[in-house]
Amino acid sequence: MASPVNRPQRTNRPPRRPEPPLYDAAFEHDACGIGFVADAGGSSRDRVLPLALTGLAALGHRGAFAADGESSDGAGVALPLERALVEHLAPGFGADRPAIVQLFLPPGRVRQARGRGIVTEALASAGLSVARWRDVPNDRSAVGASAAAEMPAFVQVVVPRPSELGEHAFERRLVVARRRLETAAWAAGLSDLSVPSASSRTIVYKGLVAGGRLAQLYPDLGAPLSLRYALFHQRYATNTHPVWRLAQPFRAIAHNGEINTVRGNRAQVRGRAGESAASSSALIRELVDAGPLLSPDGSDSLSLDEGLELLRYTGWDLPAALLAAIPEALPVRLVPHPQVASLQRRTAGFLAP
Repeated sequence: MASPVNRPQRTNRPPRRPEPPLYDAAFEHDACGIGFVADAGGSSRDRVLPLALTGLAALGHRGAFAADGESSDGAGVALPLERALVEHLAPGFGADRPAIVQLFLPPGRVRQARGRGIVTEALASAGLSVARWRDVPNDRSAVGASAAAEMPAFVQVVVPRPSELGEHAFERRLVVARRRLETAAWAAGLSDLSVPSASSRTIVYKGLVAGGRLAQLYPDLGAPLSLRYALFHQRYATNTHPVWRLAQPFRAIAHNGEINTVRGNRAQVRGRAGESAASSSALIRELVDAGPLLSPDGSDSLSLDEGLELLRYTGWDLPAALLAAIPEALPVRLVPHPQVASLQRRTAGFLAP
């Protein structure tokens, strides 16, 4: 007969589940929430945007909110600028593959008129024109009092594609125009004029709004749209005060984390600007002449987005640019990938990680 001391104890509790490998609760911390929905098979494109908005609404715990409980650090979606979406935003333009410039214009009739003039001049300086202005429908009640106090005007500009330009050349022209626009707006004292996106490929809807209210703020997102993918982001600001233009996604990325080397990275870019200006490439000189390569008051994520943009439009593809800008810790790999290691050896010294 077993003694009471050695008798097995009965319990109704389920067995404890093992913790994931390498997990340590001491390293748990807050960071932005990001997600991605794509239709790989091409048969469920009508579900992509609703699923992305549902996912974004579930990320409230991965973002931060103001004292009013409603104004967030930012939330948004990046969408492909496909024909169905272009036709919804600019009927009659879908077949022409135009660009749509998404703008945050400063509030106030006079300042907004100055902003529109700067946009028109910047586009014209790059050989582009304005086919249509569109005031983006919005519901101000979707944002909290803190965000509403600084809420910009939402405007879209339809930019026709010049017949002589292919897609990549058109995108480069848009980058130059946007950078000239931002430089001119800063010089004119319109620092609250910003460009969430300016592309014939993608468009960004974002703001200081809770993720679950993004479609309420922008009724465009409630329309039945057939899309290949949607990228979404709920922000937790760690190194900048939340403002409308710093909500994510940015033009190329949605970034989750904090870049602790950002001051050094910015200094490396500034230091290479002189070398770039002396380059024989007219495109690079045009980019350098358009204004500062990195925004003077941006977040670490915005600087990363701008750095990747510079690489992409000077000949890099995005995967290679990301591998060079955010290199792997190769010694940690049990079996190093030979192509990744070779790329990082070739780019070492050329680009500061």
